[in-house]
Amino acid sequence: MKHYRVLAFAASFIALVLVAPSPAPADLGLDVSPAKLELTMTPGTTYNVPITVHNGAAAATHVQASLVDFGVANNGDYQIERAGSRKYSLMRWASINPREFDLASGNTQQVRLSLALPKSGLSGEYAGIAFFQTRPVRRAGAVALSVRVASKFYLTIPNTVKIDGAITKMTASGGSAGEIYRVLFKNLGNAHVYLRGQVLVKKGDDTVEQLPMTDEMLVERGGERLIEVSGKALAPGKYMVIAMIDYGGKTQTGGEIVYNKK
Repeated sequence: MKHYRVLAFAASFIALVLVAPSPAPADLGLDVSPAKLELTMTPGTTYNVPITVHNGAAAATHVQASLVDFGVANNGDYQIERAGSRKYSLMRWASINPREFDLASGNTQQVRLSLALPKSGLSGEYAGIAFFQTRPVRRAGAVALSVRVASKFYLTIPNTVKIDGAITKMTASGGSAGEIYRVLFKNLGNAHVYLRGQVLVKKGDDTVEQLPMTDEMLVERGGERLIEVSGKALAPGKYMVIAMIDYGGKTQTGGEIVYNKK
């Protein structure tokens, strides 16, 4: 497989970004703000992050807070792990107060996430999640219900962020129903990225098909993403399959393979 890069605009990092709250099911009514927070801190400093938890349900509830690490598998599924277990865990330096509380209907609770960074040995980005979960509510003729909402955190160390990535593998296969093109992207930088791109299928100088990839595919620091794109059935022959991915860096990444359709 051939690799190449194409110039693109560099992505910039925002020091502090608050995003809209993450809603819970309407009948349970728990939400949290911010749902996502990106911040920058210098090693050796401390910072208290205010988190607001709101109970929009008709009944009071009991809420428990927990801190976890997370990753994203190459199919896009989240992987939740114990705080401090991942290499780039933010939550190993975090504490939360209060850890549990009662919350009346229509009321809010202010929670403090405290971050205390070590003085050295840090670079790039660290991440983690704060979960807020209600005590299960038992209903007649139904299973017990509980809701869990999340606030996701990214922290970067100033002047150390590197955005980089590459297509490391491509395959093509299929039959009479259509062709399947698979592209493996690896995050070579030290912060999370979002992907968008396309696959071109060419026969000689002619473009047979132009297939868009799903937008905003998340790839965490050190992670990979396997992208699968479906195309129309091709007549037997020799084709060139070209993939291009924009990951938000100074360059795009590209790859190409020869596909001999039998």
